[in-house]
Amino acid sequence: MRKLLQPSLYYFSVVAQTGSLTSATEKLGLTVSALSRHIAKLEGDIGVPLFERHARGMVLSHAGRLLFRHAQRTLADAQTVFDEIQGDERRRARTLTITCTEGFAFDFLPVSLGAFCGKHPDVAIQLEVVPSERASQMLLSGEASISLAFTFKPEPGVVVQFTQRAPVMALMHDDHPLASKAKVSLKDLAAYPVLLQDKGTTNRQLFDIACSVEGIEIVPKMTSRYVAALYRFAQVVPHAIMPSGYVSVAKRLAVDRLTAIAFDNPLLAQRRLQVMTLAGRQLDELAQECLDWIIDDLKRTSERG
Repeated sequence: MRKLLQPSLYYFSVVAQTGSLTSATEKLGLTVSALSRHIAKLEGDIGVPLFERHARGMVLSHAGRLLFRHAQRTLADAQTVFDEIQGDERRRARTLTITCTEGFAFDFLPVSLGAFCGKHPDVAIQLEVVPSERASQMLLSGEASISLAFTFKPEPGVVVQFTQRAPVMALMHDDHPLASKAKVSLKDLAAYPVLLQDKGTTNRQLFDIACSVEGIEIVPKMTSRYVAALYRFAQVVPHAIMPSGYVSVAKRLAVDRLTAIAFDNPLLAQRRLQVMTLAGRQLDELAQECLDWIIDDLKRTSERG
């Protein structure tokens, strides 16, 4: 903590502890004359002697004892501050900020990152759930290390580390009248309650385009920006259908007795998921390991579908 103390005060505390200039110089790496000048200057600044000089060494005066207690408190406070700073930096170094659109945050990333944290119990995850364009912006501003989003095209300034098709599928209960079909048409949906995401999502944009091309009007039973709310409706509303990406819900389908059926309209297969990092920036070892973990999990999840 020497660097956090005024030099003369630090030198004074070492002399007080060792009891002589000679012993203090061995610890400080100064000459006796240089150390003596520092002590004399400090005494001059304070205006009273801090030591009683004896042949056998230096003994603290009353003023010296008061100053020494102050120096010890200051040193202890400096050590506390230093430990807090170092601890904060260590925590910061072990914190990963990941940004994603809501489809990933609904189930895939919490389950995947939960397993990653099980392997790395000292890691903290900050997961920012934002619109697709904001996910890229957070990479570009350095606010996040890794970004996951459903997009139609890559953004400038970012590197796509992994991408794959992410078609919009029809999510429904496994005993739904359409559940046995290999593919469903948009016309099939007209007879059932349809649950749609907000118009700002790629899911909804593709769905609306496909309906327009086919000349079909779908009046939704429910719309929401929250995937979790729509998913719950899909569970409890009889014969409800929710257009959804497979990865978003894959890890829960079997447990919740739901299934995802492909649409026969090719427009609904044009969306892609992307895992992105900032161009020109190399991830540290921990972030790279997390990136590899997420990509491997995406591959395994998609293979199951």
